[in-house]
Formats: sequence, C-alpha cells, structure tokens
Amino acid sequence: MTQTTQHFATVGGLDLVTPAILRNPGAALGGVNYEPRKEGYTRTAGFERVDGRPLASTASYWVLPFDAGTAAVAEGNTVTGGTSGATGEALIAAVVESGTYGAGTAAGFLVLTNVTGTFQDNEALKVGGVTKATASGTATERGASNDTDDRTWRQDAIETQRAKIGAVPGSGPIRGIWRYNGALYAFRNNAGGTACIMHKATAAGWVAQALGSRVRFITGTGAIIEGQTVTGATSGASGVVTRVVVREGDWTGGNAAAGQLIFATISGAFVNGENLQVGGVTKAVADGGSAAITPLPGGRYEFATYNFTGLAGADRMYGCDGINPAFEWDGSVFVPILTGMAIDAPRHLAAHSNYLFLSFDASLQFSGLGDPYAWSVLTGAGELSIGQTITGMVAGFAGTMPIWGRNRLAILYGTVFSGSAADGELKTITEEAGAIEWSVQAMAQPVWLDDRGVRNLASVQEFGDFQAGTLSRLIKPHLDAKRKAGATVVASLRVRDLNQWRLFWSDGTGLVMDLSSDGPAFMPLDLGKVVRCAVSVEGADGAEQLYFGSDDGYVYRLDSGTSFDGQQLEAYVRLAFNHLGSPTLNKRFHKATVEVTAAPNTTLYASADFDYGNPDLPSAAEQGFDVAGRGGFWNEANWNEFYWSAPVEGVAEAYIDGSGVSISLAIGTEATYEDPHTIHGLTLHHSARGLRR
Repeated sequence: MTQTTQHFATVGGLDLVTPAILRNPGAALGGVNYEPRKEGYTRTAGFERVDGRPLASTASYWVLPFDAGTAAVAEGNTVTGGTSGATGEALIAAVVESGTYGAGTAAGFLVLTNVTGTFQDNEALKVGGVTKATASGTATERGASNDTDDRTWRQDAIETQRAKIGAVPGSGPIRGIWRYNGALYAFRNNAGGTACIMHKATAAGWVAQALGSRVRFITGTGAIIEGQTVTGATSGASGVVTRVVVREGDWTGGNAAAGQLIFATISGAFVNGENLQVGGVTKAVADGGSAAITPLPGGRYEFATYNFTGLAGADRMYGCDGINPAFEWDGSVFVPILTGMAIDAPRHLAAHSNYLFLSFDASLQFSGLGDPYAWSVLTGAGELSIGQTITGMVAGFAGTMPIWGRNRLAILYGTVFSGSAADGELKTITEEAGAIEWSVQAMAQPVWLDDRGVRNLASVQEFGDFQAGTLSRLIKPHLDAKRKAGATVVASLRVRDLNQWRLFWSDGTGLVMDLSSDGPAFMPLDLGKVVRCAVSVEGADGAEQLYFGSDDGYVYRLDSGTSFDGQQLEAYVRLAFNHLGSPTLNKRFHKATVEVTAAPNTTLYASADFDYGNPDLPSAAEQGFDVAGRGGFWNEANWNEFYWSAPVEGVAEAYIDGSGVSISLAIGTEATYEDPHTIHGLTLHHSARGLRR
C-alpha cells in the first residue's frame, strides 16, 4: 500500500484545552524539563552548586608522563613540580606502563586535575616535598589516548570538583541571593537559628561578612565625618566611623541631626545618653548603647542595586526581608536603614526615580530625594498606599513603577513625590486583578501570576479580571491542579537571554513560559529541589547568570552544567495526538523520523500511543531501527532508546507498527553528562486503511 508522509514542527508548548481534533500536532499533552522555544523543544540545561570556587562543569584533567619513578602517587595526592612550582591533584593513582618503583625505573603517566602553572620536562615530581618521579614531557590537557578514558577522567574531574564546593554555613533554607560589585552574596540563618548571616562567595568558599556595630545619636549639632574617631565622654569607648547616617534633621543647632554612626569595630562600649566627641568636642548624644549589627533570622530577602549619588562607580546594594530594617551594603560597610516605623521591617523594596521605596503591609514609604537614609517629611520622605498588602513592585517600567496587591494593581507616575515641585501620581489600574507574591518579574511587559492565570500589564489593561485576558489559557487545568493541591508560589525568574519567565512552587516543581514565538508557550519544570529564592543577575562579562537557593543550604547556578548537580536529569515531552488531517481515516503508521540538534552520544527514549490512547488496540510489536549508521531497539509500548550519531544535526528513523486514526509520540531522556538537545520536528510515514465506520 502506498505510503505518504506528513511533517510538522514540534512547537507550541503545553496545550490542555484545545479539542484534540483542532490541536496543533506540535503541541504537548504533557512533559517536564523541556523548554518550549521558537525552534522546538529544548531539554532544560542543568544546575550546579556554587561557592566562589571554579564550577564543577569547568573541571578538566591533564595527562603528565613520568619516568624514574621510585614511589607511587596515590589518588588525591598533590603533585608539585620541583622546578616550575606547578601543582595538580592526582585524579587517579599513577599508571605504571613499564619498570618498577623498587628499581626506580617506573614509567607511565599521571592524570591530574586542578592544575596550576606549567609542569616542565625532566623536573622532579614531588608529593609532600618527597620526589616520586621525574616528568617525561609536559602535561597535556584532556590528553587521553581514547574516548572512553577521556569521558571517564573528565567526569571524575567534574565530580571531584563538585565535592569541594560547600553549602552556605548555617541552618535552614537559603533566604536571599544577590550579586553586587562582582561578588555573589547569600543569606542563611546561623547554626543555632538565632541570627541571619550574610556570606560572600570567595576562592575559599562561603565567608561570613563582618557587619560591624552601630550607635544611634540625637541632638547632633557638629558634623561627624567618616574616618573620624568618635569617643564616648562617659564610657571612654571609641571607634573609627565608617558611615554617618542622618535619618532626620541636620547638623545645625536649630534642627539637630538624628541618626546612627556605623563602626567596623568599637573599643569598649558606648552607653546611653553620653556625649559623643571628636577630638574632645561634643558632636552629638548617644541614643542608646552601642550594639553589634546582627540581623534577626527567618526573613525572605529582596534586593536592588542603585546609585543615589550620580557618580560613576557609586552603586550600592539595598535589601529587605520582612523581619529586619532595610539595609545598604557597599562591599565593606553594612548600614541598617531606619525609617522610624514602629515595626521597621519592610517586605519589598524598589529604587525608582532616585527614591528608595519600602513596603510595610499596604503602606509604601519613600525616602528623601537622592538620600536613602532620610525618612522624615522635613527631608522629603513620604507615604503612599494602594489599600492592600503590597505583593510586588517593578521600578523603572517605561518611566513608571507598577505596584501590585493581592487583588489590585496601581501605577506610580511622575518623578518627584514630595514638596512644591511634586508631579507624582498613584493611579489604580484595576481593583480586581493583582499578583501572587514572588511571581512578579520585569519583562518587556511585567509578568506575574494571579488567581486567573499568568498575566502581563497589557492583558490587564485590555481585559481586566477575566480569564480570557490571561497568557495561560491553554494550561488552565495545570494551574488549577496546583492550586487545588495547595502548592504555593515561592519564587520566579526572568531569563532575558531566552526571553523566558520561570515560576517555582512549594512542591518543588515549576513552570517555564517562553515569549520568543508568536504567542506564549508553557512547559512544566521539576528540578528535584524546592527553589526558595531565585535571582537573575549580570556577570562580570555582561552575561546573564541565574541562581537559586534551596532547603539544603546550597546556592545553585541554573542553566549551568549538564546534570542536576550530579544527579541524573530526567525529561520528556509527549506530543499531541495527530490525525494527519483525516480524523476519521484509519491509518497504519510505519515510521517516525525525528529531527534533533544534539551533541554526539546523546541518548533519547521514545514511546507511542495510537487512536487517542484507545486501550482496546493491541500493543505494537518491538521494532528495530537504524540512526545514522548505528542500530537501536525500540519498543512501541515501552520506553526504549534512540542513539544519535556524531553529527550535530541528527535524524532518527524509528520503524513502528501501529494502527489508529491518530498517533502521539513521547520523547525523553535520562542523562547526567549530556548537553541539552532540541527536538525540531517530526515526520510520520503512514498509509490509509479505510474510513472508520
């Protein structure tokens, strides 16, 4: 019987709503860890732990030949070149190819990782200062003589490096992550759960940052300048001021300054009410004793980087967590920002139009213009309200600042918000559609999740609180199931390089929305870990970097590496049932040709269902198939393997034997060391079997 073919692109994402007879055959009925993109379904990239040391995925190995060996080099030994000073860690025990150690004639090679410097020919190779052999040439990176050894040693190097990277010290989940001035910071409760500690990723791993101490002051009538030594007239305590923070007033006698002084260290302890002196001259009065800056535990941090001075290189990091006062950090000085609120614990923040905005329930407080320390109406600070608890803000969207409540959206217009020149206006856009906390992200149009689904600003302005105005109509059953199961939103991410929005739930799953095609496309994610906080930042090279923190205390870099931090990455996509344009015509399906861009040695799995999954149809017999010259075995009813050839552009031909009016193919992968691949399209070979009667 004459065979015909039909080709279709595998695009469109999850579609759980469109009737089967009308559904795009390239859409998905289910799946996980495949991202919908304009060019097809791409298996999600991996993630790996970070702490400032080199990433596991960057690890490599070097082969260094030796002779005149007198003693073995064991796995894990640090080998040092006696002349060059180069070092490397033995990835495996030294391999002897000839001679013996006893005779001093052992010759072979070392496999090293974490190599620094350049080994020289004929230099002594030492372990702990003792010569073990002599270099017989120089070290060659990835110098294995065959592919099997190359894969084995590279994977060994990756896992060796991974084991060196540690969790953030402390207890409980990661509570915040941010990158500032080229450094990555993470917040986690200490081991006893009595304080939250800020850590910095360094070449030696996570290092707790010293936050210093502070003394509040009032009746300030003589300016205190950073770098001056302040002494307590009564206590005799003293310290060099690292930051002077004036919250209200100024240094004139008629409007005495009040605020706080920040010290890296204090000798002794300042006491309440004593005069604070510089060079024996009283400048202010202590409003309480000195105290170490120790944030309370249990918050959830949000951050912004902003320059309030207008001077190049003066960006500073700002944060809040709903438990402690907001803060400023410049890499060495930590400044609690005191607003004067009775419970000074803002939950969200934004830096916009040279003001610092902090949310306290429904109240939105803003600082003085250009001064994040100033929180008095006399210095230009003020308050706004949207009438609901604020769940998110996006600064600088088209010159405005959208502000979300749980069921309300308002937009702040203007650039000046206090004084005679004020032009600011807070306008409510809708009182029926708001944002679920932690779901808001600043895309080309801000994107968020509410009770009806995923929205952006344009959809709300056009449709209001109607499900038809959501971006997620095709996955409504998926969102409904999450809500019924009690899964809550815990984090979200924007991915600018891929034009994506990602959402994460408390059950450890997530959702990716792709905006690179004509319309939004969604697919589920499952990273195997709960994402407690996530952030998209810019690296030193300008490239986007994605991080998340989890319950285990590790910080992970997303879209990095090939595995889930050394664990197998599992992914699959089940394509829609395709009736090939003839929904009542019985067909026999002969072959499926799948087009894939993949690295060499990529392994995929496939299964198929026929006739909309009719259970009365017999299972298809197992069939063999060839892919680019390599045979494989495929079980029609069960998962089996596709083997892809070395060419980057792969074509897999699977001979199948099944009947029905429609067919659905599921394609998946289980891998630890494979790069992501993209499934571009599918060609089905079939023949007509007559109309269904």
